[in-house]
Amino acid sequence: MTDSLAETGPHLLEMGFKQMKTQLGGKPTVGRELERIKVLRDGIGEDIDLMCDINQLWSVNQAIDIGSRLEDYHLFWLEDVVAHDDYQGFARVANALTTPIAVGEYHYGVHPFRHMLEARSVDIVMIDLLRVGGITQWRKVAAMAEAFNLPVVSHLVPEIHVQLMASIPNGLTVEYMPWTLRLFEETPVVDNGEIVVPDKPGLGLKFDQDVLKQYQVN
Repeated sequence: MTDSLAETGPHLLEMGFKQMKTQLGGKPTVGRELERIKVLRDGIGEDIDLMCDINQLWSVNQAIDIGSRLEDYHLFWLEDVVAHDDYQGFARVANALTTPIAVGEYHYGVHPFRHMLEARSVDIVMIDLLRVGGITQWRKVAAMAEAFNLPVVSHLVPEIHVQLMASIPNGLTVEYMPWTLRLFEETPVVDNGEIVVPDKPGLGLKFDQDVLKQYQVN
């Protein structure tokens, strides 16, 4: 697995990406968790933003222990380090580490974000357009985050999130996961590692009817 990381990082650099995200939480020892990050950081250098998603796999004590050991690698953020609804646990981790903590992709609707923000559980607010309840709800959460002087990042659906992130003052970065891009005739262009905001009406998107027919249920 580390051999694959050693190749993947430089390959993404050649494609122009300036930010990358990997995962932790699945290795049996702390040493192997740290080795994964070391290999990737060595491959991409210090100037590339490196994020790490834990997918809720650590306990609070693990997050503080391993997170403190990772600080030498200058991660851009650690994501979902403990259970998504453990607001006090996240607050303990965020208070203990200098690495920013990103949380929010598992929250459905607006209210969980309120509890999370009031508990000071987060440094970076991550919002999933589908889970939060659509564009209007997404913007409500972004405004709440702004009130707490916190930046917002997106989760999945980059073809729509690029518009939302460009429309708020506290947008930080768009997560680029191209899973749904094939549903549309034309999607936002990636130029030198950055997504270009479309200048067409609305979201600048049009469904590809031929692709949709593949999923049609009669």
